[in-house]
Amino acid sequence: MTVWGSFFEKVPGKWVLAGEHAVLRGATAVALPHPEFSLSLTFQPQVWSQPWATEGEFLKVVPESAGPLVHEIIQNLRDEWSALGREFPLPRGSLLIESTIPLGAGLGSSAALCVALTRWISSAIGIPETQHLDFARKLEDRFHGRSSGMDVAATALGKPILFSMRDGPHPIEIGDMPRFTFHDTGLRSRTSECIARVTRLLESDPERARQIDARMGEAGALAEKGLRAFASGLDRGQSLNLLQHSMDLSRSCFRDWGLISPEILALEESLLKQGARAVKLTGAGRGGFVVALWSI
Repeated sequence: MTVWGSFFEKVPGKWVLAGEHAVLRGATAVALPHPEFSLSLTFQPQVWSQPWATEGEFLKVVPESAGPLVHEIIQNLRDEWSALGREFPLPRGSLLIESTIPLGAGLGSSAALCVALTRWISSAIGIPETQHLDFARKLEDRFHGRSSGMDVAATALGKPILFSMRDGPHPIEIGDMPRFTFHDTGLRSRTSECIARVTRLLESDPERARQIDARMGEAGALAEKGLRAFASGLDRGQSLNLLQHSMDLSRSCFRDWGLISPEILALEESLLKQGARAVKLTGAGRGGFVVALWSI
């Protein structure tokens, strides 16, 4: 039986240390929940007095801009259940979505929304927890065309993960973390447009594109090794060297994909002059945030 009761969920944004784009072609990426940004979803049930109300009036979504997506998801699920001869009562009430995750900044705004919606819907219709990641990934396909599932996994698990298309997410148990800071470029871009740019390179110069992917794959391996070494506390200097090398490789991949604008380059160079050990974009590219690694 479908029961739409009171519900609250809060999920973090995410950031990627290494593996962007190449993860779609087999590379292992390292993604982490973001310590500063999050999204919350609150549903308060209420029976509206008008029996003739439209579906949109049954469920009031705030902000209104999220309404079409939520209503489409609910209607699609209702159609699927009807095809199976099952009743799917509409959620009646108010759905409030509040987010501090900047849109188009590579910090998982769409992934956080998809994870929160998945948990809300699952609380009512009983989607098994083992299917949550796949359900959320399919929701995120609406934003990017083809989601790797990495972003929703990092958001849903709420801890650092290794991720590959073949093996899925694997949590990395890390206590101490190096000092990373995040710096807004002030630019925003669509993930789908950045993916299209990388895809065009793959089509026009496949050998060069494979070399860049291999370099990003190496960056992922170094990032994992560096994080684990830092958490162990045995040799912090060496662990930071590994992370620096990883980020330098990642940065070179973004450059060769054509995803670093002059404004982004200027910010990166400024951070390096201030003493950052390494810098890189996090996310799809062409905007969003630059992450910097520091010795202390």
